[in-house]
Amino acid sequence: MNNLSIYQEKILSLAAKNKKVIALKDFNRSFEMRNPMCGDEVKVRLKLVETKIIDISAVVKGCALCEASAGLVVELFKNKDIPDEKFLDEFLTWLENTEKSFSDQLPIEMEVFEPIREIKNRHKCITMPFEATCRSVNIRCNETINQEIQSVFQTK
Repeated sequence: MNNLSIYQEKILSLAAKNKKVIALKDFNRSFEMRNPMCGDEVKVRLKLVETKIIDISAVVKGCALCEASAGLVVELFKNKDIPDEKFLDEFLTWLENTEKSFSDQLPIEMEVFEPIREIKNRHKCITMPFEATCRSVNIRCNETINQEIQSVFQTK
């Protein structure tokens, strides 16, 4: 079994787990995004108290990669402080530069997306749930991402 199939199993497992997620009813921040290129949609809702994400849901209508990424968002950020301002940029730099080693600034669980690094047209599927989370807590995001997403909605 090669690494690609091992990671696919992990990705499918994350995606299956997240498919069962129900949108939070008690939240004070949210952000919705749609990728017009493939139709993926993500709705992130979270309960933020000061700088801590008490609870979070990321509901997806889309592919397994987006669903897996949303599942990882919930796993990584529930009951944790909001991500560092450089978090998203660090993730994008690693994802898009196949020569770059995995950053020790990122949670090791994100390395599950290693096989997708060379498939550039699927990067948006992976990054959208992370971007929606960062935007919901008002962390500035990389401008190139903003230009690629045409349908963005925010509610507070």
